[in-house]
Amino acid sequence: MSALQPHPSLSKHQPAALGTLSEDALFGSSPSEYETLSGVLRVLRRRWKTVVLVALGIFLLGLLVCLLMTPKYASTAIIEINKEDNSANVSTDTGAASPTADELKAEIETDISVLESDGIALAVIRDLNLTHIRPFDKAIVASEKDKPLDQAPLTREKLIKRFAKSLTVESPPDTRLITVTFQNPDPVVAANVANAISQKFIESAMDRRHNSTIQSSFWLRKQLDDLKKQVEESEQKLADYQRQSGLAGVQLSGGGPGDNAASVGVSPHSTVTDRLFGLNQELTTAESNRISAETVFHLVQSQDPEVVLGLGSMSVSGGGGGALTADGGIQLVRSLRTQEAELAQEYAGAAVKYGANNPRLAQTQQQLDAVRQQMHAELARISKRAENSYLYAKQNEDTIRQQFVKQQSAANEMADSTVHLQVLAQEANSNRTLYENLFSKLQTASLASGVRATRIDIADQARPAGTPAVPNYLKYLSLIAGIGMFFGISSAFLRESLDETVRRPRDLQGVAGLRMLGYVPRMQTKSLLTASGGDSKLIDAPKAPFSEAFRVIRTSILRALPSIGSRTLLVTSAAGRDGKTTAVYNLGVAFAQQGARVLLLDCDLRNPDLHRLFGCAISPGVSDLEDPVTKAEVLGVVRHTSLPNLFMLPAGRPPEFPAEFFESQTFDALLRVCAADYDYVLIDSPPILSVTDTAIIASKVGGTIAVVRSRSTTQSVLSSLIDSLHHANTPVLGVVLNDVRNPTADGFHGYSYSRQEEGQVHATI
Repeated sequence: MSALQPHPSLSKHQPAALGTLSEDALFGSSPSEYETLSGVLRVLRRRWKTVVLVALGIFLLGLLVCLLMTPKYASTAIIEINKEDNSANVSTDTGAASPTADELKAEIETDISVLESDGIALAVIRDLNLTHIRPFDKAIVASEKDKPLDQAPLTREKLIKRFAKSLTVESPPDTRLITVTFQNPDPVVAANVANAISQKFIESAMDRRHNSTIQSSFWLRKQLDDLKKQVEESEQKLADYQRQSGLAGVQLSGGGPGDNAASVGVSPHSTVTDRLFGLNQELTTAESNRISAETVFHLVQSQDPEVVLGLGSMSVSGGGGGALTADGGIQLVRSLRTQEAELAQEYAGAAVKYGANNPRLAQTQQQLDAVRQQMHAELARISKRAENSYLYAKQNEDTIRQQFVKQQSAANEMADSTVHLQVLAQEANSNRTLYENLFSKLQTASLASGVRATRIDIADQARPAGTPAVPNYLKYLSLIAGIGMFFGISSAFLRESLDETVRRPRDLQGVAGLRMLGYVPRMQTKSLLTASGGDSKLIDAPKAPFSEAFRVIRTSILRALPSIGSRTLLVTSAAGRDGKTTAVYNLGVAFAQQGARVLLLDCDLRNPDLHRLFGCAISPGVSDLEDPVTKAEVLGVVRHTSLPNLFMLPAGRPPEFPAEFFESQTFDALLRVCAADYDYVLIDSPPILSVTDTAIIASKVGGTIAVVRSRSTTQSVLSSLIDSLHHANTPVLGVVLNDVRNPTADGFHGYSYSRQEEGQVHATI
C-alpha cells in the first residue's frame, strides 16, 4: 500500500470523524504565504533572527570597512559654457540662429567627454607630477619605473584608470555649467587637480580653435591667390573688349564696393544713342512737314480760289521751298478776288442800267476777264509752289529716314556688344566682390585668432575641502543598513524556501489522508533524565497553553476512536528526541483527568524513559513478562502519585532481541488483558524508522499517533513515517506537531482563553 493513501480501516469512517480537524476545515484553501502580505509578515516573524543576524553582520562589516577606508577629500571646479561667438566665422551667413536645447545638450556632452579624455588626464599628471603622490605612485610598474609615460604603456594605463576613478564630470540639468570634481587623500592635491583639469580644458579648446583658425586662414589665402588671378583676368577681358567693340566710353552702372554684383548695367547715355534720338526727332518733324505739304498740294490743285483763300496762312516750308504766305500769292489772289467781285457787281448793275450793248458794259466785261485770267495764273503759280514744297518735304523725309535706319543699325550693334560687355562687367565685379569679402574674412580671422577670448570660462575655482567626502558615514551607513536589511530579508526567505521541515499545517498537505490532531507549543520543561515523578503541566498549570494543547489533542483522538473501536493506541515518531514519550505521558494525564482508567506501556525496550516520569524503577516491566498474561493485575504496574486512575508499566530489563518479544504470544496476551482492564492503553515505542519493533507493535493496536517535532522532521521523513505505518497495516489517527516555537507565526490559533480583571477576556498562546 502506498504511503500517500489512507489506511483501509479509515477509508470509510475517518473523514467524517476527523473532518473538523482537517487542514482544509481549519485553515481553508489559502494562497501561498508569498502571495499575501500577512503570509510574508509571518515568514519574517519566523525568521526574524536570521534577518537581524544577517543585517547586523553586514552593517558591522560595512562599518569596519568605513573605518578602515582612507579618507578622501573632494574639490569641485565649475566651468561655464558660453554661447558660440560667430563674429569671426569665415562663413558668409551672418544670421546664425541660437543653438537649440538638443544642440546645447550635445555640445555639453561633447565637452564632458573632452574633460574625461586621456589626453587631459595625462597632461595634468605630467604638469602636477602626480606619479609621486598617492595613490598614483602605486600605479607605476617596476619594469617601467624610470621611463617617461610615452614609453610606459602599462604605467600609463594604470595611471589613467586611477585618475578616471577619482574624477567626476557632470552637468546640472537645464544649465550651461559643468562641474569637475576630483577626490584625493590630500585636499590641496584634489583642488589643484580640479583646477588644472579646468585650465587644461580651456587651453585645449583655445588650441583647437587657434589651429582651426590657422587652417581656415591658410585655405583663405590659397583661395585669395586664385581669386586675385581671376579678378585680373576678368577685368583685362572687360577692358580689351571695350577697346575692340568701341565701347570704351560707355558708362557702367553699379559694380561698386557696396553694390551687388548682379546689378551691373550699361549707362543709357552714349553718342550713338544720342544721335539716334536726334534723328528720331528730325524724322518725326519731317514726316509732319511732308504730310502738311502734301495736304496743301492736293487742295491747291483744285484751282478753287475759295479753297486757296481758306488755307489762310498755312505754309509748307522745307528750308528753301515756296510757301503760301501773304506775300507769296495769297494776298494777291484775295485782292484779285475782291476786284472780281466788284467788277462782277459793276457789270451786273451796268447790264441792268444800260443794256447788253452798252460800251461801258463791254469794257467792264473785259476788265473782269482780265482779272480772272490774272487770278488763274496766280493760282497756277501757287499750285506749283505747293508742289515744290511737297516734293522738298518728301525728299527731306526720305533722307532723314535713311540716316535714321543707319543709326538704328549702329545702335543695335552697340546693344549686342553692350550685352557681352555687361556679362564681362558682372563677371569682373563678382570676382572682385568675392575677393574683397574673403580678404575681409581673412583679416578678421587673423585678428580674432590672436585677441578673441574663448567661449569657456571658469565660474568657480576649486578650493581645498575641510571635511572628507569619502567615507560619508551618514550616507554609507544608511546604504549599508539598507543593503543589510535587503540581504537579511532575502536570507530569511531563502532559508524559508530551503526549509523542508514540518512546522505549519500546510506542510502536511503533501501526505494524502493525513490529519493533524493538534500541536504542542514549546515549553521550558525539565529533561527526562532529571524529571521527578509526577511532574506534568496538566497537573501543575492546567490553564497553560501546553496543558490546553493536550486537551485539544485528547478531543481529537476521542472523535477518531468511534471509527476504529479499539482504544489501544500506539504513539511513535520518525526519530529519537521528537517528544513521543512526553506526548504519551501527558496524553495519559489528560485522559486520566477526564476520569478514565489509563495505562501507559513503555514498549521502548531499547531506550526506555517513561519510568522516569513516574519516579519508579525500570523493572519489573514489559520485558520481564515470560508466561502469557491471564491475570488482570499485571506484575510491575505503577500507579501515578497524583492521579489514582493513571497507571504505567515500565519497560523492564532490556531484552536481547526486542523484536522477537513483540512477536510473542506473551505480548499479545498483555495487550488483550490491558485493553480489557483499562479504558485507554497508550503505548510508547521506539522510532519507527530506526528499528522494526514499532512496525510489529503497530500491527497489533487499534490506532497509531505520529509525533513530529516542528522544525526538525522533514517532509520526506514524515512521508517515510506514514508509509511505514501504512505498511504495518495500522490505522493512523493523525499527527501531533510537537515543539511549536511560535504558533502565531506558523499559522496556528491560540490555546488560552480566560477572563481577567474588569471582565476583560484575555487570550494567550
